[in-house]
Amino acid sequence: MQALEVSQTVMDPYSARILLGTCETAASALDLSRRFGIPIAACYRRIRQLEQMGLVYCERALPSRNGKGLQLFRSRLKSVRISLEEGRLKASIVIDDGRQPLAAEQVINLNEPRPNT
Repeated sequence: MQALEVSQTVMDPYSARILLGTCETAASALDLSRRFGIPIAACYRRIRQLEQMGLVYCERALPSRNGKGLQLFRSRLKSVRISLEEGRLKASIVIDDGRQPLAAEQVINLNEPRPNT
């Protein structure tokens, strides 16, 4: 998991709101959509992206009348820190995977020439 990629994802307004809305208690996509004014399709897309990154998970699924079930999502993200000091961009994240917190850090020296890609 790349700390800078996670920090960029967290800076997305919809993703940030989903993470905020699921940090204390689990919430459904519909609840998050209504609470934060996120279009429902965009809400589901961001939740899937956050799931793929390991930042949210389905805490439980409740039965529903339509038979599809209602998934309640919960954030695993505990903290994100981004700093720029002395020409170095540093991103640090902490994720709780249920066993123990996982920490990742990434540093880019902006003073070094960028390799050709």
